[in-house]
Formats: sequence, C-alpha cells, structure tokens
Amino acid sequence: MKSNNILPHIIIAGLLGALFIPFVVADTQLFPYISGKGFVFRILVEILLGIWVGGMFFDASLRPKITWLTWSVLALTVVTILADIFGHSFYHSFWSNYERMDGLITTLHLAAYFFIASSVLSTRARWKVFFNVSVVASVIMAIYAFNQLSGRIQINQGGVRVDGTFGNATYLAVYMLLNIFITLFLALGVSQSVEKGKQWYLYCWYGLALVCQLIPLYYTATRGAILGLIGGLILTSAVIALFEKNRPGIRKSAIGVLVLVIIVVGGFFIIRDSSFVTSSQTLSRFSSISIQSINNQGRRYVWPMAWQGFLDRPILGWGQENFNYVFNKYYDPRMYNQEPWFDRAHNIVLDWLVTAGLLGFLSYMSLFGAALYLLWKNETYSIGEKAVLLGLLSSYFFQNLFVFDNLISYMYFFAILAFIHSESSRNKSEPAWLTRIATPTVGRVVAATCVVMVVALIYGLNVKQIGASKNIINGLSFSKNTAEQSLDYFQRVFDANTFASGEALDQLASQFATFTSQGVAQPTRERYVKMTVENLEKQINRYPDDARYLLTMGSLRGRMGDNEASLSYLGRALKESPKKQRIYYEIGLVHLNTAQYLKAVEAFKTAYDLDTSSEESKILYIISLLYNKDLKTANTLIAELTKKPEFFDERIVSALVNTNNTGE
Repeated sequence: MKSNNILPHIIIAGLLGALFIPFVVADTQLFPYISGKGFVFRILVEILLGIWVGGMFFDASLRPKITWLTWSVLALTVVTILADIFGHSFYHSFWSNYERMDGLITTLHLAAYFFIASSVLSTRARWKVFFNVSVVASVIMAIYAFNQLSGRIQINQGGVRVDGTFGNATYLAVYMLLNIFITLFLALGVSQSVEKGKQWYLYCWYGLALVCQLIPLYYTATRGAILGLIGGLILTSAVIALFEKNRPGIRKSAIGVLVLVIIVVGGFFIIRDSSFVTSSQTLSRFSSISIQSINNQGRRYVWPMAWQGFLDRPILGWGQENFNYVFNKYYDPRMYNQEPWFDRAHNIVLDWLVTAGLLGFLSYMSLFGAALYLLWKNETYSIGEKAVLLGLLSSYFFQNLFVFDNLISYMYFFAILAFIHSESSRNKSEPAWLTRIATPTVGRVVAATCVVMVVALIYGLNVKQIGASKNIINGLSFSKNTAEQSLDYFQRVFDANTFASGEALDQLASQFATFTSQGVAQPTRERYVKMTVENLEKQINRYPDDARYLLTMGSLRGRMGDNEASLSYLGRALKESPKKQRIYYEIGLVHLNTAQYLKAVEAFKTAYDLDTSSEESKILYIISLLYNKDLKTANTLIAELTKKPEFFDERIVSALVNTNNTGE
C-alpha cells in the first residue's frame, strides 16, 4: 500500500484513540486519574506529530492550511512561550506537575494536536466519524457513572458527586457538557445526510445518548457546568428560533426547548425552599447560591489576589504554573479554613491574566473570536449547526469562569477549533513554501529526522517522568518495603533529576514521623534526614522565593531540633507570604519548644490578630499565654471557646496541666 494511502488512516486512528484517554487510570502513578491521561496524550501526540510532519512531504492532503484560527493558535503559543521564559520560574512553567499535567509542555502538545487534527480530519465525513466515536465514548463513561450511582463502583473522590474515571466531578461535568452539544450537532445534521426512512434509529440513538450524558452531568452537582448547559441551550434555541427559516420543524423544536427551559428554571425558583429541593444534593447546591455562599468560597478571596498579581505583571504575567507566588504574596488570612495552597484562580479570565498577562488573555480570547467569525461566515453549516456550536463555545467559556481547564477539556476545545478551522479551509491551498520544498529527497531526510525526534521526545519528556512517579509510589508502599528500601526508591527519583523531585520532597517531609520512629534503625534515620535536607536545599536554590518549600524546610528543621536554622527558613518564608498564619504557627512552636514564651506569644498573637475567627489561631495563642503565665487573657479566650458545649481540645488541657493551672 502506498504511504499516501495509509498515513492519513494511521493518524485518524490515533486521533480516534485519543477520545478514549478519559478512561485511562494509571494506578502506578501519582495522581492516577490525571497523570496517566497526561502521559498517554503526550506520547500519542508525539507519535502522530512525527507521522504527520514526515507524511506531509509525501501526501499533499496532510499539509496544513491557513485561517484566522491558525494565527490565533500560533499567537497563543508564542505569547505563552514568552510569558514562561520571562516569567517567575521557567522550569516550573515548562514541566508543571503530576497533579495538573499542564504547563508549556502541554500547551505545545495541544497546538500540535490542533494542527494535526485540522489537517488530517479534512472532510465533514471524517469529522462525523470523530464526533460519533466521542459520543460512543461518552455513553460508555455514563454507564460507568451509573454504576457509581448504584454503588457497584466506588466514587473516587468520595461523597455522592459522581466523577467517572476522572477522579473529579467537575472534570466529568465539563466532559459531559461538551459531548451533549456534540450529540446535538450530530442530531441536527441527520436529516441533511441520511435518506428518509433511515433517520429514526439515528434520532433514537442520539436521544438515548443525550439522556445518558445528562444524568451524570446532573449528579456531578457541578453548578458552573449545569448553568453553562442551561445558558448554552437558551442561546442555541434562541438563535434557531430567530434565524432558522428553511427547517420549520427544527425551529418549532427550538422554541419548545426554549419555553421548556424557561419554565423549568422559573419553576425551580418558585419551589427552591421546598423539601423536594433541599433533599436533593444537586438541587440544594443551586438553591444555596447567594452572595453569602460566594463569600464563603475560596474564590471570594483568591480572585482579588489574582487581580493584584495581574497588576504586578500586566503585559506577560508570571508564566504558567506560577500562581502560587501570587497566592503567597497576596494571601488573605481569611482563607485559614480553605486549602493551604492554591495554584489556580479558578477563573479562566484571571488565570490567563496572571499566567500570560494582557497579551496572553487577548490571545486566548482570539481563539473564540476567530472561531465565531469563521463559524458564522461559513455557509457550509446550517443555522442549527451554527447555533449548537455557538452554544457549545459559550457554555464552555461560562463554566470556565468558575473552574479551570483540565487536559480533557482542553483537548475537546482544541478539537472543536480544529473542526471549525478545517471546515473553513477546505477550498484553500497549502502554503506555497511547503509545496516548493516537498521533494522526495527532502521528504526522506525529514522522515528519518522525525523518527529520531519521536524517540527522543518520548524518552525525554515522558519515560523518565513516568519512572520517577512510579518510584515515589513504590517509596510510599511502607507495607511492602523496609524504611531503607523506601529511601532507595526516593533516591532514584532524585537521581533522575526531573520535576518529580518536588513531589518526592513533599511526600518525604510529610513522612517525618514514619522515618524517624524508634522502630527505624539509626543509620536509616540519619540517611532520611540527610536526603530530605539536602534535596530540599536544592529545591530552595531552584525556587528561592517559594514560601511552601521554605516553610517545609523550616518545619522540618524545627522537628529535628535545629531551632536556629528553622527560624531562619521560616523568616524567609514570612517575607514571601507575610500574612499566612501557618508560618507564624511554626515560628511560635519553635519558641515554645525552646521555652521562649514571650516570643511564642508574639508569634501566635500575630497569627490570631490576622483573623480572630480562626479557632486554631486562638487555641495556639491560648497555649502560649498559659506558658507565659498570662492567665487573665488566656481565661478570657478560653471562655469564648467553651461557649460551644461540644468544644474540647487536648492541647489546651495539656498546657493547663503542664503549667499547674488545672484549678483556674
């Protein structure tokens, strides 16, 4: 078989295979629901990229064409590269971490994915196959979610919000949201491409698929995605009702959907306080939406921090994966009961403003602008198809105002962009310069280079990182290993010198009690301390102003009894995050352990004054007051705590006993 017959089909098979990446769960990896998907996507794109680049010199049908979306994707990629290079930490920006699998490496793979898909899936028939396979995959995912709802399969993140094989209900929600609109798009195209009499079973199939997709979306209880769906359906129906003239049946259906959605939404607000609503996990989450509920969320505090970070670096931002520096610098102490470290603003607008500044945000928005321009300009779409794609893009953008993208949502977004691009570039010619150089001799050289490139990329960008992640998992398998064997696995991680070192240090530091217990041999304990301290120091040298590593080192040194070094690192952490209570806690504990009670009081009082509603700050402040013999202030604060009849804290009792104040 000639290469120009087989290569497109190999690439198409790979693109179809990518639609099943959501099912990848790598149990041998850290963050198995995320990292496994990321590595499979990267390796697959690298292989397809090699075939595509080499193949376009032999097969003209594989060569890219230019539209406004081409320039938008290139602009976003170039701006992101510049933002990362001139950002706060290029290393972190490039590699990201196992929990996110994002960063510049993913941006480059997504750009490659866009160009491959838009060039190879060059006909409506090929895209129809692609979208239909996606619908099939989503129905399989829905069946998995149904088993979670029935209790046959465990919900991975706990609770009752289904998460499929994503490990996160929000990720499953946006996956189903996008596939709902893809299914609607296919259903609208049925009557245009199928003979009459053969349409009914396709309508039945797409109707069944929609039901299967809607149920898991509902049970994710993800408000942003569900509101995005409602808004997208309203927009889609309104556009069809206003502009569809040639298909009265479709227009009537759109009007019906529009009326139904309005009735359902209006009816919900009428019965929002009823037992029917309050007893439902999903409906109660919607009924609780209010200004007060928003004020209790982390977003209430993180969004202003993100805005301050943008104002600091308004042109190119901080670079990808550097939001933690903004979070530390502008930390709001009212977040004491939230997650200790945020790496996203949970708002796509603010995330791009922080990541790549105004240039990055405008480049990102140009993707939507170019897509909508090409969509509405192209006459190959029916009004209904245009309306559905408009609804898809708007609902996707809306739900991203409250969350952030993950790999799968990004993959689908770039696939939709590739579809719109390919539909608009069908009658265009490939770049003239590419035609001129596409000779057999050049093609053979490029093909050979691509083979070497693919092998190098797979090994350099994936194999070492996969191995390092596996070694961390093995190192944490204490039931299978001795402490010494676990340290051997961690040493392999550090020897590999990958971005996994940071994750390994987080895990090692959190296992201080395990590795320094009396049951561990003295040489192993010493090895643990030396390994952790030395590699933490390397990490701090790489990220000298990262408050998290400084705090980890300060805390570790304190637990080792090296109080002077502990206070030095904690002081540096405080400079980077001056309002984070946890740093003051560690400083206060060092002073307590060294009987410097007045200094302990000062540290804990500062933490308490940052937000007096923090119970933890109040407890630690009371303990320091007891040791400093300030019984009057301590008793006043204890009286405030004991107003809660269920309150009890062993640390306060222990401090009262140790200071002989049990009778007070």
